[in-house]
Amino acid sequence: MFALLAARGLNAQSGTDLLIERLTELIAEELAEDFDFSELAERLEFYERHPIDLNHTDGRELRELQFVPQLFIDNVLEHRERSGKFIATLELQAIEGLDIDVLRMLLPYVTVDVSRSLSGVNARRLLNEGTHDLMVRYGRTVQQRQGYRITDTTRSRYLGSPNQLFARYRYHFGPDLQLALNMKKDAGEGFFSGAQRYGFDFYSGSIYVRNQGRLKDAVIGDYALQFGQGLAMWNGLGFGKGAMVQGMIKQATGLRPYTSSNEVLFLRGGAATVAFGRLLITPFFSQRSLDGSRTYTADGEPAVSAIGQTGLHRTPTEVANRGAVLQRVYGMNMQYEYRRFRLGAMAYRTHVDKPIQPQDVLRNQYAFRGRSLSNTSVYYNYSWRGVYLFGEAAHSLGSGFAFVNGLIASLHPHVSLALHYRNYQRDYHSFFNQGVAEGSSATNEQGFYSGLVYHPSRAVEWVLYADFFRFPWLRYRVDAPSQGVDVLSQLTYTWYKKANIAVRYRYRQRAENASLELPHNAIVDVLRQQVRIGGQYKLNDSWTTRARVELAHYAKEGEASELGWMVYHDLIFKPMSGRLSGNARIALFGTPGYNSRIYAFENDVLYAYSFPLYHNNGLRTYVNLRYRFGRKTDVWLRYATFIYRGIEEIGSGLDLIEGNQRSDVRIQVRWQF
Repeated sequence: MFALLAARGLNAQSGTDLLIERLTELIAEELAEDFDFSELAERLEFYERHPIDLNHTDGRELRELQFVPQLFIDNVLEHRERSGKFIATLELQAIEGLDIDVLRMLLPYVTVDVSRSLSGVNARRLLNEGTHDLMVRYGRTVQQRQGYRITDTTRSRYLGSPNQLFARYRYHFGPDLQLALNMKKDAGEGFFSGAQRYGFDFYSGSIYVRNQGRLKDAVIGDYALQFGQGLAMWNGLGFGKGAMVQGMIKQATGLRPYTSSNEVLFLRGGAATVAFGRLLITPFFSQRSLDGSRTYTADGEPAVSAIGQTGLHRTPTEVANRGAVLQRVYGMNMQYEYRRFRLGAMAYRTHVDKPIQPQDVLRNQYAFRGRSLSNTSVYYNYSWRGVYLFGEAAHSLGSGFAFVNGLIASLHPHVSLALHYRNYQRDYHSFFNQGVAEGSSATNEQGFYSGLVYHPSRAVEWVLYADFFRFPWLRYRVDAPSQGVDVLSQLTYTWYKKANIAVRYRYRQRAENASLELPHNAIVDVLRQQVRIGGQYKLNDSWTTRARVELAHYAKEGEASELGWMVYHDLIFKPMSGRLSGNARIALFGTPGYNSRIYAFENDVLYAYSFPLYHNNGLRTYVNLRYRFGRKTDVWLRYATFIYRGIEEIGSGLDLIEGNQRSDVRIQVRWQF
């Protein structure tokens, strides 16, 4: 009953591609254009190679897939306890809580009776039986940006080349031992020069061991922690509201190695999860340098006004802010599990070597200031007869609280309901919160979400949600308390194994500072409406066609309203056998300005999913090709371009491009041995 729309039409593309595409479409408008989804894509591909053993899992691995409802996971564990070990994966058909489409999606990721112990392993076996995966990616924008043309050393400019480089190495010995290394250079950053004299601008690595007796997980290096509903501690990828109602529930994975190329959302040090009967204890420690905007206190001592969130070191200012703050984090999480009930508690402390001193403006009156912050939280989840309850209460010592409570319930074999209440006080602080929120973080917000999923038949699914929220204190570009609403309705019809079509309508109302010459602190409503019709059709075993039409309307008092549109058509070539596969798109769009922009998912090379914004007037097209050289080597090629009408420049500042075209190329090679 809680199945995701992502399961529809799996025959046209791989399950991983479709799932990433679905999740991206749900939250594209809430994230930065270059948000990194490689962590989830890599995780899904890993479990395709090393399927989850249904007879040994405690549910953690199934949660890592992100599309399996917790209620179904609890049913799997209870079925195994009552009926004994699974004989075959198709036994999952007899378990309640999952429809046939999501079951079809799950089967490639699960198996039965796989040896999980590393005992008796020696160096010879590690060398001879382990698997290696090396990938190298090169990309760049063809046209030259303004930042590369400036030679005056007194001006802001890009210090490095426009080339983008990314390399990753993975070693696996079965599913329970992993070595990971990432190396990354963004466009504009140096390479073996200047601030990057050691080569790449960003290095990340970890050693990960799991499922060895009492030791459930252990990581040395870069890692991520995900507990509760993300109010106190959540690193890495996280989702929120959208047409996937299940996304309102955070699928906490506990301790995981950090393998993403994102340079911000992780911890660096060591952590482990140890089991003492039904009690899991996770101590952790982290120390790493963070970017920050340097400033000074009233006494003239060094301070930072904000922590950097981009990881970019291209200009003299960005290089000067690199490593401005040394951050230490240490703490512990405890979680008790009994059948369908889980109760957890955590406490940790964050310390920085320079005081954080936000800009002295009214909206920052309740912002965190100082060197140290202590956080605690208590969380729970429980499933019973088709009802799943969850919640978390978090506290930043010396300041505010944050609360979340919710449920998902099967009201009828064809109807599911989701409820989610949140209350984040304006003086609640956490450096690592990713709670579900309309704002950018879980602070200064109250909201109530209700969602409904209706399945009158296997072919039809209707999703409806309404989210009412308010901000008790000021926000960026909103100089007064405000409120708003977000409503979405989507109807999907699927022809079994052949085609599907979806119709979506979304209405959002929020407040912003008025554009007119009104009294100080005057705010007005901003309305944004979207209508989307899209679908795909399988022409034969090798070819699939996909198309979409979308309209976006923007209205704000004191400004001219905007109506934007976009239409695209895709062709996907993926034969059942053969060395060559690929996909291509041609899109036309027209938007009066940035406010009526439209986002759309784009296929890319492996681990490089993208969803650029479409605005202004023009054409967008791209081609992706993949060629297999035997079983061990794959090569990807990508060319994508925007061609705009009626303009002579693209972008602004250092990113300005002369002309009306912006093109990007990517080449990627992967060796598996």
